[in-house]
Amino acid sequence: ELIGVTSPIKVTWVPTQGQYYPLLSREGKTIGGIYLRHRLLTQQEAQGQADPNKGLLGAFSSSPKKQQQQRRPPLGIVEPMHRVSGRTGNFPKGSIEEAYEQAALNAEAQNRAVLQRCKRADPQWVEREPHVTTINGYRQWDSLDSLFATMGPNPMAMSDEVGPSVTRSYKENHTLAKELRHRMPGASNVADDKMCAELLRTMTDVDPTKVVTSLRPIICKDPKEIQKEQDMSWCPDPPVYIPIRNLREEDKETLRLACYAPEQTAQLSFIDANPNYRVDEDIWGVLADYKKAESLYVPKRPGQQRRVKDDCIMA
Repeated sequence: ELIGVTSPIKVTWVPTQGQYYPLLSREGKTIGGIYLRHRLLTQQEAQGQADPNKGLLGAFSSSPKKQQQQRRPPLGIVEPMHRVSGRTGNFPKGSIEEAYEQAALNAEAQNRAVLQRCKRADPQWVEREPHVTTINGYRQWDSLDSLFATMGPNPMAMSDEVGPSVTRSYKENHTLAKELRHRMPGASNVADDKMCAELLRTMTDVDPTKVVTSLRPIICKDPKEIQKEQDMSWCPDPPVYIPIRNLREEDKETLRLACYAPEQTAQLSFIDANPNYRVDEDIWGVLADYKKAESLYVPKRPGQQRRVKDDCIMA
């Protein structure tokens, strides 16, 4: 039979001394009280295996030093409970505005990656920088802000050893027929559909209708597809993380290049790595050629014996 209830009691890993808790009736009136000592127990302690002679009460009758060792977590470390979300939270969950926002974020990230690919393919991109002029082989910026803006992320921060190891991902189901449908002629009837399917089968050895499932980064989702579907059910919430090493090489490159701002460049030019290099002053290049290929740039004296350090290009 129910006698009374107490207010909610907060139980932690830290043992408490005997505390008085009033008992309340169904109407909320105080009808008595009870003294309690409490703390959380591990599964082993709850089964009475921590101390067979004392059972569950042994957790409370142990010495203060032993109690301090059994505390979970240690004193002074309190981790607040928080929920990780895969959405920005700027718009209602599942709304059209949220889908448009994600499409804009993906388009911006993919545009940054495409710009870096264009810079890498164009060897003359340095000469077309708007805030840089080249005078006698030396580059001059119009301000320090323009100079610092061209500095991208530290290469060590983007490496596999030091950089991030996981990324947010989503599950993508795609087929060869779906990827090539916008390149195929429009089908007006069932016969046209069959003709397009037969044409695809003649061009590949695999089944064009076979569904292939893969995990890809969130930013690699086609923004046009997000805008068209206006649905965010494809984006898991809470987020799902995948190791970057398991991604395709194209997705890895997109993630890396998307970290660079438009005024930065992912490709380190030779003049940035060697700002004071001059070919006409490179005497070590001649010595390296001489030691490697036994060239005649530095002839030997008659009777000169070969030394051990002559085989070292750094000697």
